[in-house]
This record gives sequence, structure tokens and C-alpha cells, in this order.
Amino acid sequence: MGRIEKVLKKARSSKTDKTASLREKETPVPITGGIDTATDSIDFAKLANMIPDNDCLETYHVVAALPDAPQKGAYKVLRTRVLQRLKASQWNVIGVSGAGPGEGKSLTAINLAFSLAQDVNHQVILVDLDLRRPSIHTYLGINPKYDLTSFLNKPTEIKNILVRPNEKRLAVLTNRTTHSDSSEILSSPDIANLIHQLKNLGPRTITIIDLPPVLASDDVIAFSPLIDALLLVVGEATCRREDLIETQELLKGSEILGVVLNRSREKTAASGYYGYY
Repeated sequence: MGRIEKVLKKARSSKTDKTASLREKETPVPITGGIDTATDSIDFAKLANMIPDNDCLETYHVVAALPDAPQKGAYKVLRTRVLQRLKASQWNVIGVSGAGPGEGKSLTAINLAFSLAQDVNHQVILVDLDLRRPSIHTYLGINPKYDLTSFLNKPTEIKNILVRPNEKRLAVLTNRTTHSDSSEILSSPDIANLIHQLKNLGPRTITIIDLPPVLASDDVIAFSPLIDALLLVVGEATCRREDLIETQELLKGSEILGVVLNRSREKTAASGYYGYY
């Protein structure tokens, strides 16, 4: 766990002057095509409600959505730590990624989103931008009529492509289509417009974005300037030291919210089967 601490410490202090200068010069991408910019008026209660499949929730360990799962405590602790960082930094849009496949980043993003939505002071939007291997709809067992591809084909208001997975303060934007040109899509004006709208929802609405693994492609590197920060998921006995070091090098200049240690063998009363860092 010492190596995780070192990476986290380095990542927090790794933002270069050059990147800071670039971000200071960033200007919001104007919304076009008749999209309503008053996105803070989204009423979650009016979104289409889709009840997740309980078998899927149990099979894929979406414990934060289950009523009596003992592992929920770990995500509550993670939720508190995340909320503290978001408030301190005035952030509301974060991405979740890992070094390589199999770290548990999608599951962490989903469980964190459900846990955050159970806090009465916030509402949450969960977005699937792992365009090469989308999975959120599978984990929840839902099949919405509209998804990210609908938005890319015909940009529209966010409320028209969101569904509520039976959690009154949680909305989900799924993606059921695999895209080979994922980095080009993630750096496109349409996605920039989408993120701009999400940021305009204000501090009480938190957006969690499931992203591909850092080392799998250039997707995260291309996309990270659009969001406030990244949460990295590291699977114990899954992530190699050299992969973690390479990930840290590639993300120099990106804000790192924190590092989650997933599948930790070290159990506590709060963490159950899941560790966090």
C-alpha cells in the first residue's frame, strides 16, 4: 500500500505550469443546435424510470443499489471522502478510470454513483463514456430507448437521454454501442458540449463518468482536460507496479481526486470485501 500512497502524493502535485496556463485560457464551447443551456432546471422526478434487474445487481456486485449488502459501508466512506474533495476544490464532474482492464473501475463508478445519490444534499448523473467496452447498461440490466449514440446522432437536451434507475436522485446516460474511433469522439465538439452542460448543473449535481483504462488507448488523455478530476481504481494483485508508474506519468498535468484500492484483502468493519484508499 506504500506504493499507492507515493503515487497518490505525486499525482496530486504533478500539475505542471504549462497545463495550468492552458486551462486558464479555456473557454466554454458554445452550445449549438437549439440545445437548452438552462440545464439546472432538470427535474429528476420527470425522467423516465427504469427498474434495474436485481439479478444483474447481485451478479455484478452493485452492492450500493442493494438494500442489505454489508459492503455498502465501504462506499459510504468513499462517498464522504469524495464529497470532501469536491467541495474543497469546487468540482462537480469527475471521471473514473484505472491503469488497465480488470481493475474494477466501472463497478466502482456505479457503486459510487448510487452511494452519492443516497445523500439527500446531492443528485448524481452517471455517464458511460467507455466507448470501447460500454457496460453500465449491462451491470444494471436496463435497456433505455435513448443513449449516448442517440445524442451523438442528434444533439438534444440532456433530460431527453437520461433515465432514472429507480433511485430518485440518480440519473444514468448509458451507451450500448462500441466505437472504434473513441478518442476522436471524446475530443469532439458534441462531447465538449455535453460536458459543458453537465458542469452547468452546479455543485449540487455531481457527474460520475466511467472512462476506459488509461493504458488501453489515448481516450483518457484526450478527454481529461474537459473534466475536473480523475478518480483512479487500482485492483490489488491485478495492477502491476510498472503499469501504475506508467499511468502516473501519462496523467501528469491531470487533476487526481484520489486512488481507490479495490479488492483489498485487508478487511475492516467499514470496508467489508472492498478496500479503499
